[in-house]
Amino acid sequence: MTSARGYAQAAKSCGYQVITLDAFADADTRNVAEQCFKVRFSEQGVDTDDFKRVFSKICLDDVAGFLYGSLFDAAPALLSWVAEQVSIIGNNPETMQLVKSLDFFVLLDNLNIRHPEIRLDLPGNTENWLSKQLGGNGGLHVKPVKYALAGDYFQRQVDGEPISLLFVADGETAKIIGFNLQLISPTDELPYRFAGAVSNVALPKQAQQKLVHAAQQLSAALGLRGINSLDAVVEGDELWILELNPRLSATFHLYPNLLQTHIQACKGQLLDFPLANDSKAQMTLYAQKTMEIASDFAWPDWVADIPYVGRDESSVNIQMNDPICSVLAEAGKAATAHQLALQRANTLKGKLLYD
Repeated sequence: MTSARGYAQAAKSCGYQVITLDAFADADTRNVAEQCFKVRFSEQGVDTDDFKRVFSKICLDDVAGFLYGSLFDAAPALLSWVAEQVSIIGNNPETMQLVKSLDFFVLLDNLNIRHPEIRLDLPGNTENWLSKQLGGNGGLHVKPVKYALAGDYFQRQVDGEPISLLFVADGETAKIIGFNLQLISPTDELPYRFAGAVSNVALPKQAQQKLVHAAQQLSAALGLRGINSLDAVVEGDELWILELNPRLSATFHLYPNLLQTHIQACKGQLLDFPLANDSKAQMTLYAQKTMEIASDFAWPDWVADIPYVGRDESSVNIQMNDPICSVLAEAGKAATAHQLALQRANTLKGKLLYD
């Protein structure tokens, strides 16, 4: 997503001083960042002019590098601009440009990697077709065809569970970190709105092998470096690749702190890293109506991405369908972590509505 919280916490725990730019500038991020900037976002993504204005306020003299997430999925040209100002820690802007274009599906075809059928023109029978926006993220770019916008492409809908693979690559070889279940919080207009993930899930063996093989092929073909994620749909042993995120993703936070592994892999060196024994769940709680949250609201200790309330403000306003916070859970098994996150989310909903 467009939150810097998890990356900032990981960097802080590694001894770095952190400056952040993201869509929320929430309380958690402010607690760990030396400087914390909020930049404008819309349904089309980051406001490029506002980002450049805010970025230009930062003194770069002692900045070691720029760590980035989903903010640039729809703005690879902005990533190129950043790369002219400071060294970026991750894949280059050209890689982002390619994988967030229709050329990515050409590459998948060339590598014989299966993906749902795509087309540029609206099919005559729109049943089982979706409209998608290039460079979108968080499921906000996936809509029924009746909500299609100019410039969208169309993808055949396939049945199954949305999953992802988190892996690290050194420019040639991919090393598996873990498999994840992607959670959704659907609305009529946004049936695939991202609502978090559960880490360390078990997949059918053949589907797992196909996903790992695809990650290896793409790492070699694109020269991927650092931590990346590959999204797919699985139904039994059947697998369809949806998209590649050539940057840190939301599932990065669900594993042991692998920031140093990411940094070294970006330099072409694959380090050994600890494997996760337990499963973690992170679930985004969305506002079902416009609401105000008092500054003295007692947030549970299993909540992250807490909205920031200004010093002179008594409450914060959350618009309908905007994210409120993230609910966290951990357990020995993925299903247990998922269930615990659901229970906690329901508990928090009750507190927010009735406290």
